[in-house]
Amino acid sequence: MKKLPDLEQLQDKPVVFYDGTCGFCQGSIQIALKYNARQNLYFAALQSGVLEALVPQAQIPHPLPDSILFYENGRVYTESDAALRIARHLDFPLSILAAFRIIPLSFRNFVYRLVAKNRYLIAGRTESCMLPSPEQRARFVG
Repeated sequence: MKKLPDLEQLQDKPVVFYDGTCGFCQGSIQIALKYNARQNLYFAALQSGVLEALVPQAQIPHPLPDSILFYENGRVYTESDAALRIARHLDFPLSILAAFRIIPLSFRNFVYRLVAKNRYLIAGRTESCMLPSPEQRARFVG
């Protein structure tokens, strides 16, 4: 099992920040875990404080959007850009989703915001974050 990297080591790792109380978000994380055979994605709940410790304050959107955030190569991506950049790390056929970057950003983000706004209606809300398996735990931070 991989050792959990400290925050300094995470500076050059791709990290997915998600709403730990959102059933839709947790389901999405389960898909990412299953289809990221390279195991190069790391995960942290937005509620964990890791975002604030890892990313310079000026890069953190305020207020935090109803969105996942994706940290890669020193940059924070939001909304559809985050989702499609995460897709690039997934195995085929999910990696094909990254091709949706050809769709104009305004339309992509409109659809993303519509889903994000209704995510609790779609998949519910939980009182706590999911518990990863022992194998998956090494990829969760915070």
